[in-house]
Amino acid sequence: MKAIALLLPEQFFASGVAGLIDAFAIANFQAAASGSAVLRWRLLSVDGLPVRASSGLEFAADGRYDQVQPGELLIVPGLIYRTIPSLEHTLQQQAGLIAQLRQWHAAGHVLAGCCTGVALLAESGVLDHQPATISWWLAGWFKRRYPAVRLSPHALLTDSPQLLCSGATTAYLDLALRLIERLVGPDIAQACARVLLLDPHRASQAPYTSLPSYSGHNDPMVSDCQRWLHAHLEQPFRLAALASAVNCSERTLMRRFRLALDDTPLHYLQKLRLFAARRLLETTALGLGEIAQRVGYSDVSAFRRLFIREVECTPADYRRRFGGQAGGRDHAGC
Repeated sequence: MKAIALLLPEQFFASGVAGLIDAFAIANFQAAASGSAVLRWRLLSVDGLPVRASSGLEFAADGRYDQVQPGELLIVPGLIYRTIPSLEHTLQQQAGLIAQLRQWHAAGHVLAGCCTGVALLAESGVLDHQPATISWWLAGWFKRRYPAVRLSPHALLTDSPQLLCSGATTAYLDLALRLIERLVGPDIAQACARVLLLDPHRASQAPYTSLPSYSGHNDPMVSDCQRWLHAHLEQPFRLAALASAVNCSERTLMRRFRLALDDTPLHYLQKLRLFAARRLLETTALGLGEIAQRVGYSDVSAFRRLFIREVECTPADYRRRFGGQAGGRDHAGC
């Protein structure tokens, strides 16, 4: 029997715990017919007392953090937060759990983090020089705070022998399938995917991303650059024009932009244009040529290649998946 412990820090995401338990229960049901190994799980809190999730639901604990058993696989769920400073404050409040994560990792436990729970793993240092992913909107903040971590911001899941990370919110179900595959077997994982109506092959958060509302920096000049790029979305990009608009040299602009956003103005503009294009694919029946022109690209083929590289699917696939009544109709040239 394979043992799992789900940790219950304050303000955890309720479905991130309940959903994992449901997936594990389905795995046990599927495994019972085949005679495969079954899963056993416990809920642990810092003091063994019930914990209230961010939604207000109360979860009873089966024990304390310091009662982790040898060989248990430990899962850190996502945490709800309102602002980046509040998330950082939460990380400070979880210093005890963070220290225990470091100790558990040193003792050989497999650790898994879901969504913002990955930040707790990173804060402990166990992800240094290891692959990781996190909620897509936290990628910039995460890279600045944990530069030693090998972040794959678009990945839904990263998997190494002792560390697993899943991306935003319901990516905990992708983590559940991977754990079931690892602990019980691939056939049971496939059976669970069918019951849960999950695509076991989805691999990227990229099609789901939007522009984060949190800038992650306090540089007013860079904020001015961002506003200018928004306002001149369709126009050909000229670094000199941007530098003139914010009254600084091109060299200073590039340095401060990289420092604030870990990006270049041109790539940031590309992200703005692609987001605008995705909105048009979602809400209109415009052809790809018209969309490309509206967001500043005269070469449709080049725009399509850029879209595939950054969004990790074709414009037509994106429209089929996310288009509404207008955007969902087939349209030639897309």
